[in-house]
Amino acid sequence: MALVLLCAAGARADAQTTSLTGVVRDSRGTPQIGAVVELLRPDFTVALQAVTDERGRYRIDSILPGVYEVKASADLFLPTLRENLRVLGGSKIVVNLTLDTLYEAFRWLPAKPRQADEPKDDWTWTLRLSANRPLLRLLQDGPLVVVTNGDGSAPELKARVTVRGGESGFGDGGVHNDFEMERAPDDERAMIFRADLSQAEVPSLNAMAGYEQQLAQGRSFRTIAAVEDRPDIAGGPGAEGLQAIELRSGETLSFGDAIQAQFGDETEAIHLGNMLLANHPFAAVAVRDGDASFAYRVSTAPGLQQVEDLDRQATVEPKLAEQNGALALEQGLHQEISVDRTQGSMRVTITAWRERVDHPIVSGGGNISAADWTGGNLLYDESSGLLRAAGQNFGGNGIMSEVEERVNGSTWISFDIAVGEALSMANATEGSESLASALGTMRAHETPMVSTAVHGKLGEAGTHWRASYRWQDPRSLTPVDAFSMAAPDAYLSFVLRQPIHFRRVIPNGVEALVDVRNLFAQGYRPFVSKDGSTLYFAQAARCVEGGFSYSF
Repeated sequence: MALVLLCAAGARADAQTTSLTGVVRDSRGTPQIGAVVELLRPDFTVALQAVTDERGRYRIDSILPGVYEVKASADLFLPTLRENLRVLGGSKIVVNLTLDTLYEAFRWLPAKPRQADEPKDDWTWTLRLSANRPLLRLLQDGPLVVVTNGDGSAPELKARVTVRGGESGFGDGGVHNDFEMERAPDDERAMIFRADLSQAEVPSLNAMAGYEQQLAQGRSFRTIAAVEDRPDIAGGPGAEGLQAIELRSGETLSFGDAIQAQFGDETEAIHLGNMLLANHPFAAVAVRDGDASFAYRVSTAPGLQQVEDLDRQATVEPKLAEQNGALALEQGLHQEISVDRTQGSMRVTITAWRERVDHPIVSGGGNISAADWTGGNLLYDESSGLLRAAGQNFGGNGIMSEVEERVNGSTWISFDIAVGEALSMANATEGSESLASALGTMRAHETPMVSTAVHGKLGEAGTHWRASYRWQDPRSLTPVDAFSMAAPDAYLSFVLRQPIHFRRVIPNGVEALVDVRNLFAQGYRPFVSKDGSTLYFAQAARCVEGGFSYSF
């Protein structure tokens, strides 16, 4: 009887243990013979280990329930770590691991950190292959490891559907139905598609498709095509309906672990009454040495300074106006050098630039007189009631200093201070101005800028939030460093994304969205023309949007 009970107890104990199996390969898919696979406890002590056979396979038996890390190592490779492996009793787990060299790991890391106002743990519809890229970090015992994403695989398809509306900006009026899709069939290819259909009085369409390919070690190519059809945007008499086609491409080259170069080009064909063709090349090089890096960039269009900007929504829309009846596109020449250094959770960046801006775009609104409408110096969006005009060309130098630091595990704060050239407008005398004369009074002045931004995520609620405030002299109508995409929105702005969880009623992936820019309508410069119509210019109009999205 005792023997029977002992055997039964042993059978129950065996049923509660788990076996772990898998295959260890290199980045080309070749199985690695003799790789050491270790099962680590939370304190990184070794619980069990195995060695791969001639097919790269390993097996570890008799694992007790708990949370472990799985570490694979081999000669000439960086160790690979699979984190947070939850083991339940009586199960079988398969974990496949990929070993990378130091060169390969650095090649996959993003060339430039995400900006301070971007959620660090959210996919943002840029072709970064971020779900598949490794993350380098140091373990407590010192070695540098590549942290893998689960078993090395990532969702092949991501999609998001959004319905939003509210008091929108120029060219963004009405209720919008957005559809976004990203497909990454493997670590070397990715495709993206985005469509935005506005349900304003006259529906408009904005669509984009893109593709990225890893051509070879240290070399990748990206191409983007965008089409816009906005019938509600009008110029002077006989110039209604904006159509644009944009073709963009860029290539990134890595030379070893420390140097990366990239270059690209944009070609635009825009029609609004007449046709405008434009070409905008850009290039950049970055050198990293330990915790410090140096970068040089040259660009000819606002916001388009690196390959990662090719599919950013804010850079795709043409910054367009009319000047004396002809289309005028904001462009120019911008050169900058930047130095940044990271120490612990703090990053300090200093950037100096020199730029020439042709046809700088200023935004405004109000009641347009017949004379202003026929003067050929504005574009008007009847859905939002906003206008755009081109100011006087200007150029100059500028410098910016930025400090970014992690406050806690999920909250970041950044602070920027800069001085550069911006178009400004003095107080207008009532009844003495026309639109053309008001534009003629704008002059470039050296303008200070101060901004701060805080963003993070609330763990249990899953709330993503970002709040920022960017101040400039209220007389200024264009941002300091007009070519940059890094600065927060003007004045007080915030974004909130709140997941909605109602079991059995609403599926996972539903979020409520709130996007507010220039909440208190600061920086407005009003004037009254001779016929009594009131217009205003502003660095940024107040915009308030809300909606819902579903990611799957």
